[in-house]
Amino acid sequence: MIPSLILAIDQGGQSSRVAVYDCSGKQLCCFSAPCATNNYPLENSVQYIEQNGKEILEGIRDCLLKIKLILGVDIARIQAAGFAGQGSSLLCWDTLTGAALTPVLSWQDIRGEHYLKNIFIPHEELQVIAGLRLSPHYGASKIRWCLEKSPVVVQALKNNRLSVGPIVSYIFWHLLARKNVVDPGHAQRTLLWNLQKNTWDNSLLNLFKIPKAVLPECLFHDSHFGDLMLDEYKIPFTACARDQGASLFARGMPEHNAYYINLGTGAFIQRVSEQLTAPSGLLVSPLWLSKDAHEKKLFCWEATVNGAASAMTFMQQQTGLLLTPNEVQHALTLSPPHACYFLNAIGGLSAPYWRTDLQSQFGEPSSPHEKILAWLESVIFQIMENVNLMAALDKSLQQTKKIIISGGLSNVDAICQKIADLSHLPVHRSDNTDATLQGIACLAAGISMQWQPQQNSDIFMPQENRAIHSRFQYWKVKMSEWLQ
Repeated sequence: MIPSLILAIDQGGQSSRVAVYDCSGKQLCCFSAPCATNNYPLENSVQYIEQNGKEILEGIRDCLLKIKLILGVDIARIQAAGFAGQGSSLLCWDTLTGAALTPVLSWQDIRGEHYLKNIFIPHEELQVIAGLRLSPHYGASKIRWCLEKSPVVVQALKNNRLSVGPIVSYIFWHLLARKNVVDPGHAQRTLLWNLQKNTWDNSLLNLFKIPKAVLPECLFHDSHFGDLMLDEYKIPFTACARDQGASLFARGMPEHNAYYINLGTGAFIQRVSEQLTAPSGLLVSPLWLSKDAHEKKLFCWEATVNGAASAMTFMQQQTGLLLTPNEVQHALTLSPPHACYFLNAIGGLSAPYWRTDLQSQFGEPSSPHEKILAWLESVIFQIMENVNLMAALDKSLQQTKKIIISGGLSNVDAICQKIADLSHLPVHRSDNTDATLQGIACLAAGISMQWQPQQNSDIFMPQENRAIHSRFQYWKVKMSEWLQ
């Protein structure tokens, strides 16, 4: 029997990547296409943050063409495909032609925030329905903005030609014979999805005045989303998931006794759970909902820290320095004798605080490198606040024994060591830079027992570090004062 192959697509905030894996999880080839993010001047004190849907689609098509050229007749060995994408970014398009009617509104874009002032629903009730909290980073308020502020969207709605959804739905429409579908992970990030029923929630649709007819059909994570045609070869898409959820499956089934931290544009903290109740201030996300009613449903507790790598431009402006690895490493060796902290609201202050009305601020006058230190430690400290919330409920679950860390900033040893010191847990850093791609490939392959990729890890053991604990406590005091 000829060994089968798996196609994987990861559509991220900075690039789209397409790869092919064998049935053991080994990557055979990978191609990428950049996708630019455009920040437009403030309008009514809100900055518009957008991407180009057509550019992203063409980048994926270009990568698929390269895959086809390098594999040749071996394309016939591709038995399944999976798609992972950025969860809260969305756009509107013409149902008949597929033409984009709006830019992609980034997850960082909060232009619809003012609509939330007229949405009266307690956080507790919303979390029971959707697993989320009211936030302009999610899709609902941005969809409402499009329905009211975009003339071409208004006209398309009148003509019954409007489709709205996460970027995955737009890409699937074009690649998979005009099927308008979505998985639970992406659907949830619209803030319109019902966690219990895996469908659009009528009460939330009514609150935001969004017609259900314009939204994609909600499927399960392991549904048949459609078929991709590469020449005469038909490749079924058998898995789709939000990027952060997919990354947990890179080595197969995720571990129940670990915290997963991804340090990228934002910092994401996840903890696998089979229960829907999360600690106050955290989110519950669908990790794996199968069409097989007998298969266990997997959820995860989740928290985000928006001002991680997304704050780099701001920090370069504040310090006058290019944030090279050397500058970062130097900053992290400092131990300032005076109070050195940063209250980080870049992109909005997320879990567990959920505030978008605060402006970032440094503590006492600091040198450029001290500001870099304060910024990086602000990310670490907010991560720890969320980890500690999760730890409070660990007694009722399998005791957490380690942290698994990934993402660009995790390549800085000092960051991993500080997290180990504060958490009193070993931090395992994988050498896998393609966890999302590999994870969605694993899901497309059906989480096979054959999936055993070879990977190495660096382990950072916790050490005595009174200085970092002291700065953490001081930062918490200042945060409490700031939040008043």
